Amino acid sequence: MQQRNAKPLGLVLVVLYTALSGLTSLFASGLVLLASAIPGVPLWIGLFGFFLLIYTLLLFASVYGLWSLQAWGFKLAMFIYLVSIPIGLLAIFPILPDSQFSTFNTIYQLIGIAISVLVLWYLSRPNYVFPNF
Repeated sequence: MQQRNAKPLGLVLVVLYTALSGLTSLFASGLVLLASAIPGVPLWIGLFGFFLLIYTLLLFASVYGLWSLQAWGFKLAMFIYLVSIPIGLLAIFPILPDSQFSTFNTIYQLIGIAISVLVLWYLSRPNYVFPNF
């Protein structure tokens, strides 16, 4: 009987979280792109939906790369989670037209930032999953 090399629990949790984020982003980008087709909706809504769809594809690519232990998957995940921190900080503030501060949004963004920091910490610590990094 051949023994399988089990993936570390931390990596499995990172992959599951990233996949769940990708599914959520896919749903959100679909809704935003559908809403952008409504007459009178500003152009920036469609652009936001397009960039959200690109982000979703990058999330799914990093899930595959991490799960198959590819070096590019590791680099892509590090990039995604590194970029998500300043985006999360910006999302706390009401920068969109007719938006206002929300306690829920602030807490939601801070939790997302904390998870991103935790994922970056896990992926950047010396381990045997990605030994060359």
